[in-house]
Amino acid sequence: MLTQSSCKENTLINAKVSPADNTVDVKDTSLSVITHTYYDDTAFTGFYLGTSVVQGVGAVEDPFFGIMTGATYFQVLPTTPTGAIYTDMTIDSAALVLPYSGFTYGDTTDQSATQSYQVFYIQDTLNIATTYYSFTSKPIEESAPLSAPYSVNLYHLKDSLSVNGGNFLHGMRIPLNLPALLRHLRPAVDAITGSTTPTPDFLNAFHGVCVKTADSRRSVKTFPYFQLDGDGLTNYSGAGILVYYHKNGSTADTFVQRYYFNPTYCAFYNSVKKSYSRYPVSQLISSTKPNDEIIALQNQPGANIDIIVPGIKSLPKGIINKAELQLSLLPGYNQDVFMAPSRLYPIGISNGTYPSGTAYGLTYNVADRYPTASTSPFLVLDGQSHAVVKNNVLVNTYTIGLPREVMASIAAGNDTLHLHITGTTQGYYGAYHMVAGGGNHPDPAYRAKLFVVYSKLKN
Repeated sequence: MLTQSSCKENTLINAKVSPADNTVDVKDTSLSVITHTYYDDTAFTGFYLGTSVVQGVGAVEDPFFGIMTGATYFQVLPTTPTGAIYTDMTIDSAALVLPYSGFTYGDTTDQSATQSYQVFYIQDTLNIATTYYSFTSKPIEESAPLSAPYSVNLYHLKDSLSVNGGNFLHGMRIPLNLPALLRHLRPAVDAITGSTTPTPDFLNAFHGVCVKTADSRRSVKTFPYFQLDGDGLTNYSGAGILVYYHKNGSTADTFVQRYYFNPTYCAFYNSVKKSYSRYPVSQLISSTKPNDEIIALQNQPGANIDIIVPGIKSLPKGIINKAELQLSLLPGYNQDVFMAPSRLYPIGISNGTYPSGTAYGLTYNVADRYPTASTSPFLVLDGQSHAVVKNNVLVNTYTIGLPREVMASIAAGNDTLHLHITGTTQGYYGAYHMVAGGGNHPDPAYRAKLFVVYSKLKN
């Protein structure tokens, strides 16, 4: 018997109890589920949680999910908050630095994959107190780009960055158009000279930069993610602008002023857009069938899974040892190039009466996620893919453990659970490729279901 023993409630039988134990009668059953694919564009991409700030920038084409384009918008601060540093100096050049996070979604084996990037000035202000979404749109100064299109070999992003004979943290170093940059930068640094509040004054004067593909119509099979934050101590450890200048009368660049990203003070967000109207996933999203045969999922923003589990009251009376939602990958729809998510995550949707006190349609944490401050609930929630033998076929199946949620529903007299299933690695916005069997898939080995193991105590 397979059980989850990490929960301490006495309703979950200890894993040492076997079906042969003469004190219990262990059986299993399953409930049919109703599944649909829906599009979710509500990813928070500009809210600092204390973890690494990772942004997807590029344009990638997935044959099933369509085209995804990403751009990063962020503010920077000067290491020396005064314009006096440029007194009796000549500014020679500038470059934007964007470190590579180490993660790329898509075909990481294509050594010839290239993408052209371009830097623009943001024409509207950003605010650290504002939560930005993947659909947020800010105007950029397209008539005067801060850089020319800059071609990058995506395969070699993982290599160290070579600058003037030195090797630095991997990433991009895009040369900037100096007149276009200084038209915005010089007034900002002059404005904070002698200011008692240089940080907000600079951020209000210099709105920030946007890095995006130079031509979003050109997509490849590779989508890299970049990391904005770093230790803030070196020129290439985090995103920012490097301005090179020298003392008048000298012949070489002797100084560097760094304008760096600091997540404590600098606002940011990742704009991520999907174009899927000509691709198979659009048929799933627009489906009007009562129960779909095929379902699909990506990290938000993207396709997510809606699941309704009716018939909770029909479960036999007894002790719930295991209740897990099983979603199986369909052969022929999934490929190594566009990898499947590492973990799935369930979110409850209130039906107005369950859970008590939660209005209809609002989301809630399923009972198995508590305590939310701990990662220990994932020992039961799981959400990972496993190789499972079904009808003599080896099937890659995601299992999401929900025993406490099922028991809570039974205790409340609730007959139907409504869940949204999403990807959990929200830092990689829009990534991953998962196509699975829905609640009406013709092959039982791949059909989505709620699998339940229960025990009846013998008298």
